Amino acid sequence: MYSWHNLERRTSIILRAVLVGIVFSLCWSLPLSALENPGGKMQTVSVTLGAKTIRATLANTPQSRIQGLLGWTSIDEDSGMLLDFIADTNSAVHMQGMKFPIDAIWVDSKDEIKVIYREIQPDKGLVYPSMVPCRYCLEVKAGFCKKYGVQIGQKVRFAE
Repeated sequence: MYSWHNLERRTSIILRAVLVGIVFSLCWSLPLSALENPGGKMQTVSVTLGAKTIRATLANTPQSRIQGLLGWTSIDEDSGMLLDFIADTNSAVHMQGMKFPIDAIWVDSKDEIKVIYREIQPDKGLVYPSMVPCRYCLEVKAGFCKKYGVQIGQKVRFAE
């Protein structure tokens, strides 16, 4: 006999798996050019966390946010992906179809780090939510936060 808690937990797991499947299938239907601006060039932004500045590819449309880092074969310490949700919202990222691990840094519209997921492994079928309303998710090379001392509560600076 199953308890209510077990049934609720299994339902939650099944719903997450269905959500990841839907997002994954949408990603495969998008062309890699979905990240391009009308001029055909990838938009980038400088992001400074403490003493370290990187160039991040900007994903600020629904299509580019879904595509994210899919199609990338690797990432280095000087680059990343900045998912801009335009306003503070409860959002999530996934690793389905990814080829490498990352750190995911959730930042609110006041440019403060609210949540950090470290060393997220590819293709685990999990979803990594913002937990609180955030405007951005910065995806960087796994180990970046540890190496550069990135912490919750820190401010992030953005520049063109």
